[in-house]
Amino acid sequence: MPSDELSVLPVPNLDKAPERYDNEIDELDANCQQLARDFLRETPAVRDQSLAQLRDWIAKHPNIKRCRTDARFLLRFLRTKKYSFINASQMLERYLACRVVHPHWFQRLDIEDREMCDLVEAGFLYPLLEKDDRGRTVIFGDAGTLNPKQFTIGHGSRMHMLVGETLYDDASVQCAGFVLIYDLSGITMGMLGLVTLNDIRDLATYLNNAVPMRIQELHFVNTPSLALKIANYTLAVINEKLRNRIMCHRTWEDLHKKIDKRLIPQEYGGVHPKADHIAAFKQRCHVYRKPMLALDDMDFEVTRDLDYCKKSVVGEIETGPVGSFRKLQLD
Repeated sequence: MPSDELSVLPVPNLDKAPERYDNEIDELDANCQQLARDFLRETPAVRDQSLAQLRDWIAKHPNIKRCRTDARFLLRFLRTKKYSFINASQMLERYLACRVVHPHWFQRLDIEDREMCDLVEAGFLYPLLEKDDRGRTVIFGDAGTLNPKQFTIGHGSRMHMLVGETLYDDASVQCAGFVLIYDLSGITMGMLGLVTLNDIRDLATYLNNAVPMRIQELHFVNTPSLALKIANYTLAVINEKLRNRIMCHRTWEDLHKKIDKRLIPQEYGGVHPKADHIAAFKQRCHVYRKPMLALDDMDFEVTRDLDYCKKSVVGEIETGPVGSFRKLQLD
């Protein structure tokens, strides 16, 4: 991840139908141009037409009161859904609804909040300094830093959103996607006790339907047996595409067979010390602070017929092939 100059980005316009739209976008490098063309079906004409269509939909949507309409924001959803207007608009709608239904998970993403800053500095979750050889952004998490006496599942969710919201507008992230690595060696019974089945269901619903990110791989290292049981329950409520991208590893050496070890923190076999990765991310949080806080001012009216976030996924489980999915095994 390239370092940013410490200049705070401006607050985005939240007028759902502004007189003039912000069409500024990042220029794609050669790798992302090929990914956008070959895998996302993106051309300049398709991009412009899709942005216009999504903006018109936002302007006419009775439940959307205030929302970002700048190109960088809307491309999160269009690129995630490969320019399917129906799927992209549904994801945006659910994203806005989730922010209303679960504010304790998705709002107050503030690096100057003492609890958030503590988790950032502890290294609970942060993007790594360099992308992998496929241009994917790598995110590293250390579950053992979440003190159950101080933090809740809400803090963990907000940290994931904090990381995500500093990256979602990045064109390279939108095109190449993410790789996530979690160190579970420090996880305790107290931490596992923070998570309820309802939390898993709600988070899975969000992950399946509302998260504007392209997760390419998800790696768990040093996974204790109890956590593996919870992970296998979680598999039942996430979509098959993501389910097939999850891998568990007994050791860091096993992970190194899948991930270039030079990318990860020095303490785990990489090049740059953990403190360097965290410092760069903390700086990025300050750069994006105002745009992230402005997200809390978006306004969406959740009504019974549109309340996607309160819908239980139990029905999907009961009607689906429960038990037939590939269970997680340690490499």
